[in-house]
Amino acid sequence: MKKITLIILAIFSLSKVEAQQGLPFYNHYLVSDRMLINPSYAGQDPNVISVTGTHRNQWDDLPDSPSTQTVSAHGIVYDRLAIGAQFFNDRNGVIKMTGFGINAAYHIPLEDRTYDSEEASVFSFGAGASNVSQRFDYSKIIAGEPGDPVLEGEDKYSTFFANLGLSFKYAGFFGGVSVLDIPLSQNEYYINNIEPLPTWYYFNFGYKWNVAEGIALEPSLVYNMNSSSERHLDINLMSHIGFGDNGQGVGIGVGYKQGMDSKNSNPLFISPILKLKVGALKAGVSYDIGLSDYQVDGRKNGMLFSLGFDLQNPWGARFE
Repeated sequence: MKKITLIILAIFSLSKVEAQQGLPFYNHYLVSDRMLINPSYAGQDPNVISVTGTHRNQWDDLPDSPSTQTVSAHGIVYDRLAIGAQFFNDRNGVIKMTGFGINAAYHIPLEDRTYDSEEASVFSFGAGASNVSQRFDYSKIIAGEPGDPVLEGEDKYSTFFANLGLSFKYAGFFGGVSVLDIPLSQNEYYINNIEPLPTWYYFNFGYKWNVAEGIALEPSLVYNMNSSSERHLDINLMSHIGFGDNGQGVGIGVGYKQGMDSKNSNPLFISPILKLKVGALKAGVSYDIGLSDYQVDGRKNGMLFSLGFDLQNPWGARFE
């Protein structure tokens, strides 16, 4: 029984580390899709239907380490109205979490009445609803004492949430505010089977500096905090070397995450980033290098891949 207890405690401790970042895909936004952290980014480029998939493996040198997959799609469907959807799957030992969400966004041009390019100055607001389900599969635990009642059956939770967001782009500046995981039904015990999933607040701000024709630098900050008093700061710098049109080119950058609350004020990780877009095909990769004391043995390192397409949007070429 003692061995079982230790196993369960270890599993739940892994879950807590992952949960501190919110849902497992919230740190995917730089490589994959910003709609994952703000519903107002749905249809951010009115000329395309964006489809993106990601795969992230955490603790890449540990067998059966946590892994997360996402699929997202969004685009303008009528005038300035956009819709989007996302799905995710996360496996962390005996814990499996899945979810889906739908979003709607409306974009208001700031300089004239047209919204016809990704570079247009625009104010956007969005709202969405999502469902998160979690299952504890105790059958995967090899028990020293078969028939232990602690390991019988399965625990299943399912909760609906609301998500809200605002964003803008103007004169090279961009930013946004979002509130994620606002419970619409009973908020179950997703974290360590003890705590409900916290509501998260995201604030982002940045500037796109066109250094020369086809070359741009994009520094940005993302500050996030939750209802459990956890706080993080992301400092990001991306560069883009363009070729052709429609955003084709190579992006090279780095992201840095810092804990900001009283319980964790340490550097968390640094992430080199590489992105590529050729025609409609887009791909990206980042590698998280752990910096905190817990990560000294290298087991917080993780790789994130993204692959997607920007398809021509038949409803979004021009808006008057």
